[in-house]
Amino acid sequence: MDPHQLLQQVAGQLRALARDAVDGLARALPEVGEDPSAAGTVLAGRLLAVHDRLPAGNSLVELVRETLGDLDAASPVRLHGWRRAPGAPLGVALVLNDPAGPATGRAVLGVTADGPVFDVVVTPGAALTLPRTARGPWSAEATVTSGQGWDAAFGPGLPPAPPGGTATIRLRRTGRLAAGMTDGPGIGVDGITLGVTSEPGTPAAAELELQGFTAAVLPAALARLLGVGGASPMSGPPPPVVLRADRTGGLRFAGTGGLQAPLPLRLSGPAVSSRGAALELTSDGGEPRLALSVSASAGLPGLPLRVHLDRAGIELPVTFSPATRPGLDPSRLRELFPDGIGTELQVPPVSGGGLVRRTPDQGYGGLISVDLGVLRVQAVALFRPPDGKAPTSFLVLLAAQFPPPGIQLGLGFALDAVGGLVGVNRRADVPVLQQLVCDGNADHVLFPDRAVERAQEIIGSLGSAFPVAAGRILVGPMIRITWGDRMVSLSGAVILELPAPARAILLGRLLVGLPDPVLPLIRLQASVFGRIEPAVPLVELLVSLSGSWIVGLAVRGEIYLLVRGGAQPEFVLSAGGFHPRYTRPARVPALDRLQVDLAPGNGFGLRMEAYFAVTSNAVMFGGQVQLDATIAGCGVQGWLGLDALFVFDPVFAFSVRVRAGVAVRAFGRRLAGIALDFTLEGPAPWHAFGTGSISVLFWDVELDFDVRWGSPPAVQQKGGRNPLEALTPELAQTKAWAAERPAAERTALVFTPAANEKLNQGSLVHPDATLRVTQRVVPLGVPISRFERRPVPLQTWTIKDITLGRSQPAAGLPSLSERFVPGEFFDLTEDAQFTEPAFVSRAGGLRAGPDGVRTGTGHRVDDGYETGYEPPLPERQFSVWPGLFRREAVYAVSAAERLERWHTPEAAVQVRPARLSVAAADTLTPLLDDVSLVDATSDAWQAVSGQLARPRKTLRLVESWEVRR
Repeated sequence: MDPHQLLQQVAGQLRALARDAVDGLARALPEVGEDPSAAGTVLAGRLLAVHDRLPAGNSLVELVRETLGDLDAASPVRLHGWRRAPGAPLGVALVLNDPAGPATGRAVLGVTADGPVFDVVVTPGAALTLPRTARGPWSAEATVTSGQGWDAAFGPGLPPAPPGGTATIRLRRTGRLAAGMTDGPGIGVDGITLGVTSEPGTPAAAELELQGFTAAVLPAALARLLGVGGASPMSGPPPPVVLRADRTGGLRFAGTGGLQAPLPLRLSGPAVSSRGAALELTSDGGEPRLALSVSASAGLPGLPLRVHLDRAGIELPVTFSPATRPGLDPSRLRELFPDGIGTELQVPPVSGGGLVRRTPDQGYGGLISVDLGVLRVQAVALFRPPDGKAPTSFLVLLAAQFPPPGIQLGLGFALDAVGGLVGVNRRADVPVLQQLVCDGNADHVLFPDRAVERAQEIIGSLGSAFPVAAGRILVGPMIRITWGDRMVSLSGAVILELPAPARAILLGRLLVGLPDPVLPLIRLQASVFGRIEPAVPLVELLVSLSGSWIVGLAVRGEIYLLVRGGAQPEFVLSAGGFHPRYTRPARVPALDRLQVDLAPGNGFGLRMEAYFAVTSNAVMFGGQVQLDATIAGCGVQGWLGLDALFVFDPVFAFSVRVRAGVAVRAFGRRLAGIALDFTLEGPAPWHAFGTGSISVLFWDVELDFDVRWGSPPAVQQKGGRNPLEALTPELAQTKAWAAERPAAERTALVFTPAANEKLNQGSLVHPDATLRVTQRVVPLGVPISRFERRPVPLQTWTIKDITLGRSQPAAGLPSLSERFVPGEFFDLTEDAQFTEPAFVSRAGGLRAGPDGVRTGTGHRVDDGYETGYEPPLPERQFSVWPGLFRREAVYAVSAAERLERWHTPEAAVQVRPARLSVAAADTLTPLLDDVSLVDATSDAWQAVSGQLARPRKTLRLVESWEVRR
């Protein structure tokens, strides 16, 4: 649950309480007329006469009575009747008048039970103050001002109304308040303050401050037994706890902005110690609750067992009942079951530990790590029961690590660990896995170190990286190989996600520690993420150096490769990122620069970074060097950077932007500096343009320049060849032409395997085939100015017509799209090379029908293969005529149609298929005309027989011309 949902819950219960209060008051109070003092103001017809007292009501009414009294003639706040519109239900209103009289100023809060709807009305020019009123432990004060007047309504279905003035209302309650057990556990405060503020330009907000907050997480007797210094050992004075509610942020703790606020509660004793405590806002069954949780470790001296509890404690419901005072209900205190339970065991030579905890998706996660001396075994499991939206899912990660030096493989290599991952109804989340690699946390999946200590982050990472997905299965082995007594360690896992569309995920981690892997001076870590998706197709590789250093100097950077086909083809190769103006393709992550931070300290720092990238449209390179040599704000700063774009057309050309500067600083202020920011293009001719600046104390000078020098190259760039030279052999290839078979046959004709093979090879063409021709040499229908990246005269290529027996205009035929690289055919500006996609869809061919095709001389076809399709009918139901008449009749395939299928359509005579009729077997008397028997089975014959007026035992299915007329 987020803060906005919690605010909606609380607001709904408060509205129900207010509706009950107003409805009860409206029934208890006598009906009154309009207030005469409201005549001629914005309250005319809405504000009714004053009531002499506040009658008994629900818990909210009694809270108003404790704070403001009986609202009688001596009270600064009076109770009036309220009708927000003619014919509207009767409500009540709290009215604050100016001491000089209602005509000077008046503020009204009217409430109507139907909704409820709250009306705030302040007369123009009002500046009202409610002095602090103290009645027992409660006190109230308020200030309201409005220059132009304020008339707004709030309630379900009404749009938010901007404040028309400024209002501040504050309620205080002093005295000790406690909830929970008398001797603990429980919570207590020394006082509470509720404030409501509203002013123009900001949303109205309410804040509840718990003053002098204390908490007891253990019964007093148990705390004394454990020697932890009392049931509530707060470190320092009680912290302020403030809850804030507004439309923008929801209901949350003001200090953290979330539903949890940490507490400085410490348990430290010989047998128990805390690892953090917090106050939390939760919800259960639509009821808001306030929870106190603590994470602690406990054990008994002399025993090798220690237990860890995560977020155990108590929780109290927050009630808004008409019968009881709004607030915490201590009678329904209940324990908060731990989110996680862990253990540690130290019994040499066996040691280990484990943990079980709840996960944010209402599932469970567990981890166990046991060192048996001869083998270390680790297991991590995630389980989520079905919830109506997703089926049962689980994920299991197993690993076994061998003791040093591992299983020797030769040449210094050793098998250090093996393992595997299995998941059911789980999938791989690519962005999360990429982020794990970029953060240097691939070991959360690959043989994690200190698993028990890091159990929470390991379980969380696995749950995020492999979320629930119905119908998906994960399976993959893991292995770790070391060299040189673990100076070099290589871990890897290949995870398959099944079923289709299947994909393979590669996770790897290369760790080099020199000269000692335990305390290395040089630590190089390369985390690897790879992905292969044959269905796209796609190959992706990401390598991160996060977590690396050389003698304390940080080394960072990322390398990325993407080769993608299909509907969005792309090629990207980058080491350290891209040009600042380059627009990354979709789903390509932002990359860190290749970077070395030479920062030994003592006021000296030197950082070097660089990048190199190749895409289908551009080659780019860049880098930057930064120097910072300052002590106490005095010293020198310098920088040098460049971003370059390289073009090969095929004459080499480039554009480089250079940034350089030096500044002298004293006590944090710049005394003098010189800077240059320019772009250089070349070679032959050279072009430099940019800005230079000089700064000395308060004197700044800037100079813009644009300089050209040099002459064009002696040999002009060679033009591209005629596209026809490449197009002609391309169209002559067999792959450029294809005959597509129809999706469905017009008849029951079935091809033999030999015929199918010839159709697939293209040696035979189906009579109903569609011919397609396509090529990838030149895009059709668009002007091109380059070919093979060389300049050519502006030209447009199209297919004019296609002749298949007869000529067909290409304008009416559907085109076929192909993928083309823009830089191959179009002039691209520098910006276009950064922003254009790697491939664009352009027309590359067309599809034509078979009209007018000459199919050659007809020939006889051996159709004996059809004997395998004889229907299971009684033999005597058909005539014994020779040939294959019965089969042809059942399948509605006539001899004429067979001839028509395999002969040229230019035949002089065409015979249409004959109609079929059902006739008496002995006399051929017609019984049913024009019958289409789709399925030649006994059931189908029974259906035909059922259409006869007089059912017969013997029937014949014949062509209509054969029946006796």
